[in-house]
Amino acid sequence: MAEGAARDAGEIAESLRKMAKMVNNLSARADCEPFREPVDWKALELYDYPKIIKKMMDLGTIKRKLDKEKYSDAAECADDVRLVWKNCMTYNADGSDFYRLGESYSKRFEERFQKLVDEFGEDVICGNIAAQAAPPSKKKPKTSPVPNASANKKHKSDKKSFDPKGIIPLDVRTRFAARLQRLSGMELGHVLSVIDEKCPEALEEPPEDQLRSDAQRMTKKHNYALDEFDGGSQIEIDIDAIPSHIFGELDVYVKEQVSGRGRGPWSDELLTEDGTKKKKVKT
Repeated sequence: MAEGAARDAGEIAESLRKMAKMVNNLSARADCEPFREPVDWKALELYDYPKIIKKMMDLGTIKRKLDKEKYSDAAECADDVRLVWKNCMTYNADGSDFYRLGESYSKRFEERFQKLVDEFGEDVICGNIAAQAAPPSKKKPKTSPVPNASANKKHKSDKKSFDPKGIIPLDVRTRFAARLQRLSGMELGHVLSVIDEKCPEALEEPPEDQLRSDAQRMTKKHNYALDEFDGGSQIEIDIDAIPSHIFGELDVYVKEQVSGRGRGPWSDELLTEDGTKKKKVKT
């Protein structure tokens, strides 16, 4: 029993470690600045903010709680993350820029958190396994790591189904990202076209102030014609958002294109620097 409890505790710790990575990745996004630290409602003269928002929360506070091991399990941490988006959408008017930003982050987080649940299982995510091995406590065990229907009714119509066929190992995703950097402009254009057609939520265009000086200004949202794409446009690919069956199709294509091109980092055929311009890819 002691060995099983230790294993369960290890899985809970690993799920929290991945939770911390998820929070860090979200916080690192350029448009996440409003959520990184507590809302300075006094400086912003938002004097009604503490009257409307009863429990304030931000990603910086969550990161500090994770560092200090304040969360007993990933579900408890997820509740705080959800509170960040909920507060934003509660205070800001429906349809406003801040409301839409909070809504998009809520959707992005739920898709990634669901993959964590699929990987570890609800018992580990909620800490219920450890609770079974330990003496009974007054703490009521949690039963659901995802929002209930009534709490999430407001966003039910906006949520797209995301049901991956399996978990893509981190090393596989890392090798895929490295191989993308070795594709020609036309080959990368094909990859982007497939993603744009089958899972467009995995494509993100950075704000104009983050574009390279030579980046094309798009006349439409996505322009990936194979005979037009020259690598000048910066597009971020969120590999975590690509469903596994589509990822598998793309991985096979990319492997075929880069085979025989030498060796490079993070791949079976590691490639040396050849001076080619790297495409920007976010993992």
